[in-house]
Amino acid sequence: MPKITKISGQEIDQALQNVTRQYLVGDLQKPQTLKHVPNSLIEIGITRYENEGKPESPHRHKQAFEFQYVTAGLTAYLDLTTGDEQVFRKGDFYGIEPGVAYAQKSAPGTEILFIKVPPGNDKVPVDTTPEVEAWFREPIKE
Repeated sequence: MPKITKISGQEIDQALQNVTRQYLVGDLQKPQTLKHVPNSLIEIGITRYENEGKPESPHRHKQAFEFQYVTAGLTAYLDLTTGDEQVFRKGDFYGIEPGVAYAQKSAPGTEILFIKVPPGNDKVPVDTTPEVEAWFREPIKE
């Protein structure tokens, strides 16, 4: 029988106490703290960088589109093919197409709602170069 499902803000906040990412929706293969909504068509989650910004290891996705909405803070992406940097702030929405190799870093206090379709772990690691390591160490250009 169809139903309306709720995950409270308190449950989300509690689940994000010790980790930076929790999925709200998906057909998850790995266990997580937060009870999620099972769904085989899409993945939706929240990434939260509380006290310290954290870089994401450079990677690309083979088939997944990523759509992201910054709910707080500041994040930057470096396109590893073109060398272009893009900075996104609270209220910005952006999409990343499959095949884009990128590095990401976020300021402390950043929170991002993400949507990934199709779901599944299709992440392909990309080597970190000395140039990317240097970019990670630089503050985000506001």
